[in-house]
Amino acid sequence: MSKLKQAFTQFTDSSNNNNKKKKLFLSLFATLLLVASVVAIVAGVNSHKNNNSSTSSSLELSHHSHTIIKSACSSTFYQDLCFSAVASEPGVTKKVTSHKDVIELSLNVTCRTVEHNFFVIKKLLEEREKMLTHRERIALHDCLVTIDESLDELHQAYSDIKLYPNSNKKTLYQHADDLNTLISAAITNQVTCLDGFSHDAADKKVRKALEQGQVHVEHMCSNALAMTKNLTDTDIANYEQKMLTTATANGGSRKLMTTMEEGEDENGIKWPKWMSVGDRRLLQAATVKPDVVVAADGSGNFKTVSEAVKAAPEKSSKRYVIKIKAGVYRENVEVTKKKMNIMFLGDGRSNTIITGSRNVKDGDTTFNSATVGKFSSP
Repeated sequence: MSKLKQAFTQFTDSSNNNNKKKKLFLSLFATLLLVASVVAIVAGVNSHKNNNSSTSSSLELSHHSHTIIKSACSSTFYQDLCFSAVASEPGVTKKVTSHKDVIELSLNVTCRTVEHNFFVIKKLLEEREKMLTHRERIALHDCLVTIDESLDELHQAYSDIKLYPNSNKKTLYQHADDLNTLISAAITNQVTCLDGFSHDAADKKVRKALEQGQVHVEHMCSNALAMTKNLTDTDIANYEQKMLTTATANGGSRKLMTTMEEGEDENGIKWPKWMSVGDRRLLQAATVKPDVVVAADGSGNFKTVSEAVKAAPEKSSKRYVIKIKAGVYRENVEVTKKKMNIMFLGDGRSNTIITGSRNVKDGDTTFNSATVGKFSSP
């Protein structure tokens, strides 16, 4: 890292033209991101070197732990990365007794890697923002948002896998779906970040600098997802076989539970299984009492949707209903991850219209041009 810092100092003091400076900046950017992406893994390796032995971390594993990690990683696309990431963790021999333990360690390493990527991008953006084009700056800010969301999703997945499959709040199907959805979303966010640099030739230079670090995280997430899906699919298959055997033994014909049926209420109405009973009642109610009202004519609490969202409580544990009266609202509404449990209620899709004007042609990114965007909460 000292050589990188020295290069950065030389870069700052250099009197070269802007193009040369930008090329050097992007080269350093790529190097630092790659270092950030692997530092979470090599940090674990260093902890194994307290003695004078040059034995690799894979050889220091017990035969039992080695076998479990190899078996869990066999379902992934990037098996070498999967094994090295988990095997380098401190105290891995004591921590690994099952495939679930391997997934926990893999998610933990991935979280650290994402954190390093976030802070490297944040620091370099702050220090060299003036050297970037308008769209490059917006795209990098978008990356910070999506990477931050990935971190939240991976932390939640880590918490969920520790409880799996014994949570009394979720069925086996719900638990499996939640885990797979969270990790899949984290993968998508890496792709979204890179997509912001796909418009101009200049954008693609920044994309190239970012690509190694982002793709490395994408591969880490891919491995965690593959292992998680393999685990949950196996458990569900075993559960269904057990139910079928029980039904046959009892001489009955019990219908097996499916993920679709889990979202079916007592009236036979099918709902998304992630939707709570309280939300179903809100949608079925003849009238819903809103917390605030938005009206373009000034007859409500706010004239714009953005003002209402800004005034909404952060990290709310209950639904916060924003009623939007009929009218055309020309704005881009951003709902940040701290604005949780917000529900928009309009006067019909042809009466309440929210429309924005940001677009790629005028210098914005696709991610940043959404009319109602960055919805990170249910």
